[in-house]
Amino acid sequence: MVRKLIDALTAEFAAAIEAVVGGPVSLSPSTPAARGAGWSTKVAVTGSANGSVALWVSDEAAVTLAKRVMGFDEAPDAATVADMLREMWAQSAGAVSLKDEFTGIGLVVAMPEAAELMATAAASFELQLPDGLAGQLAGTGDVAEARVAPQPETTAPTTSAGDAASPAASNALANPKLEMVLDIDLPLIVRFGRTVMTLKALSGLGPGSIVDMGRSPDEPVEMLVGERVIARGEVVIVGGNYGIRITDLVSPAERVRALEA
Repeated sequence: MVRKLIDALTAEFAAAIEAVVGGPVSLSPSTPAARGAGWSTKVAVTGSANGSVALWVSDEAAVTLAKRVMGFDEAPDAATVADMLREMWAQSAGAVSLKDEFTGIGLVVAMPEAAELMATAAASFELQLPDGLAGQLAGTGDVAEARVAPQPETTAPTTSAGDAASPAASNALANPKLEMVLDIDLPLIVRFGRTVMTLKALSGLGPGSIVDMGRSPDEPVEMLVGERVIARGEVVIVGGNYGIRITDLVSPAERVRALEA
């Protein structure tokens, strides 16, 4: 499980880099270096598997990426490098969590920290960036599939006409496995709109640019879990913050299916 997660996360990381820098990026297995300065990012694994993985990026690659992403001529400070890496790993984790083979697994990315190359890496990769620049990725961790204790057999309680079981209790008895996942945090996304842009138009964006989303301000926004729309609503202000007043909601069964997205 650890190796599969590391392979998937590093592959998505390389894909995210390629999308940002606009040039070919290759990732190939390599022998880990004996030592090296870099950045380590911990990713907590929750849901149907428990544990964590640590992903390491060599300092040279991290600084080069931060310069490309931020458009800097000089090397950025440590805080900028950490923010950039966390965003890139978060994008990678989001893409991995949508893959069928990782259904039910949640990935929570922590803030990267400066660290020496991990002594024992489960996997190591050579990252080849445009213009001949290279760097190294490595990963290790401890992840195991969550074990579910067998449920004891139970009999439905006897009720009289005036002592009926509540609907919530009936639902729990009908689907006892559901309660095991009700405390898992899910990312809730509000989609204001979507559009399509050419790579040339995207690369030309800058401060002050306006992107036409092709929608009326009065149209409802969509609320999604994963890629599944579970509700629509209108934007409101709540205590000085943006909020959503729900105007249309899918059925409870559809909302439960969103857990599979």
